[in-house]
Amino acid sequence: MGSPAELLKYVDTTKKGIEIAPYFNPTLAKRDGYDILTLDVFDTERLRDNARKDVMVPNDRLHEIEEVDLVGDASGIGDVVREAGLEGQLGYIISSHNFEHLPNPILFLQGCYDALAPGGMLSMVVPDYRACFDHFRMPTRLSDWLGAYYDGRRQPSPETLFDYLFNQARAHADGHMVDAVDIATARIGEVRPSTDPHDVFAKYVADRTDPGPYRDAHCTTFFPELFELMYRDLRQLGLIRFDIEEITETSVFEFYIHLRKPEEFKPIPDAEYAARRWELLQVVSTSLGAAGFAEKPLMQELKDRFRRRFGRN
Repeated sequence: MGSPAELLKYVDTTKKGIEIAPYFNPTLAKRDGYDILTLDVFDTERLRDNARKDVMVPNDRLHEIEEVDLVGDASGIGDVVREAGLEGQLGYIISSHNFEHLPNPILFLQGCYDALAPGGMLSMVVPDYRACFDHFRMPTRLSDWLGAYYDGRRQPSPETLFDYLFNQARAHADGHMVDAVDIATARIGEVRPSTDPHDVFAKYVADRTDPGPYRDAHCTTFFPELFELMYRDLRQLGLIRFDIEEITETSVFEFYIHLRKPEEFKPIPDAEYAARRWELLQVVSTSLGAAGFAEKPLMQELKDRFRRRFGRN
């Protein structure tokens, strides 16, 4: 998923980097001569064993699974890199469809910042929740990230798992069920709920008593402007120090986030921060006010509303 060229747009691939959990589809492979480390929650043997049992992994691609160099969960990347003696030495960190799974995004961003050398890049491709199976979920709030950070969360909470499963959707396109749709053309009738609420609720009640082992979920649901809003708030509050290089618009069902570790951290003046925050709040409010896919394609509806409100071409 994602375009390698877009993901690597600001990355200097001649430097040492990390790719987070590429599974059997690395963006940059060691076998191609790149000085890149693989970080995964599983070691190489466990990862390959899992892949052999995974019907989604073709047998002829098992050999593409890279050796795992750093074992640990991505939220704790700072500790993992520090223990490897690489803190502050990396030129880049890349991630494809991993960030939204993290139970503690703030801790992850802080760890990436510490791992990178000045000028280093964190580049990620992530899904727009409106165009994937998270479509019927509510968007993530800044308070959700803050709660996870200050609680030291390292796995999805029972409430996150419940929300992820209870509101899962599938899109019906051309007679087939799919996990994602093209946000520029999809319509409301193509997206429908796809889970048994009673079964999900029973699992939630059980999880409240005994959460059990780690279970994966999309812990964050967002779109480009919402991510930028939360990110700028966290930076102004002193929890994050990256500069935004670029946050792209959604293309099909995903968008790209490019963050640079500055050579020298410079606070953003309060007036400049407040002006951009007000602008983003209005875009987010307009996006949520569209109430999902409209009669016309979603992206066109959002753009039309924004233009009518702000008089832009």
